Amino acid sequence: MNQKLPALALAVTLTGALSIGALAGEPERLISPKPTACAGAITVNGQALDTAGVPAVSGQGLLPMRLVAESDHGSAAWYEEENTGAFYLDGNVISVDFATGSVTVNDTAAEGVTARVVQGVTFLPAALLEGLEGYTVEAAEDGLAITTPNNAPLVKLAYQIMDASGMGYGMKTDAQGMAETYGLPADAFEQAVGFFPMMVSPDTLVLGKLAEGADTQAVKTALEAYRQSQEDTFSWYLSQNLPKVQDARLLVQDGYVLFLIAENADAGEAAFTAALAALD
Repeated sequence: MNQKLPALALAVTLTGALSIGALAGEPERLISPKPTACAGAITVNGQALDTAGVPAVSGQGLLPMRLVAESDHGSAAWYEEENTGAFYLDGNVISVDFATGSVTVNDTAAEGVTARVVQGVTFLPAALLEGLEGYTVEAAEDGLAITTPNNAPLVKLAYQIMDASGMGYGMKTDAQGMAETYGLPADAFEQAVGFFPMMVSPDTLVLGKLAEGADTQAVKTALEAYRQSQEDTFSWYLSQNLPKVQDARLLVQDGYVLFLIAENADAGEAAFTAALAALD
């Protein structure tokens, strides 16, 4: 029996949210690397989270943010000098000022929201996630069910390929972003996702389902131009990465495109072909 969460935004002001003296005494536990059990189950994209190590907390619809972020390929960080923390979720940044408990979402103050820290674990209301594009939170009989943009089948496959190939996660972008930055024709794709690196690594993945009548050659040409740019760069800069670039894969199969630069391109290619075979 699932139902949409009530209007939590009216109840997200959490009294007694922070013990500032305690925080000052134990700053290393503000965002605990191993959370130290919260009431109710939490699932992210259908996968149950291990909440056995999360402390119980009073209040409705509160989420242990580090656990939620990391379960969805995100991350958390604590900035000691500023006494702030940040949770990174699919291009969004939720920041917490531990001195005041105030919260910002993508640099906009979350009015009426105060973070709660229990045994070093930072909790925020589920309603905060529902304000992010592509996120939903539903109440289930035994807890909360969270769905994120990473639940899309194509994105799930992208992560499978990256994990199989030992590729480092990069900056996630969509077809329009790839068109603007890398010259890929956006109208060639029905769906597409890309992960692009910072300067110190060439690791790259582009995965897309071609649109009907797509100019496949234009897609190949743009991706080969990108590969050549990476080869030009890593032929003189951090040249230990050059073999990965030279072993890049560009595949068009069953209406899908895969472009991959990774440590183990063979394994990534195998994951791609196995997934397409499973669709048949």
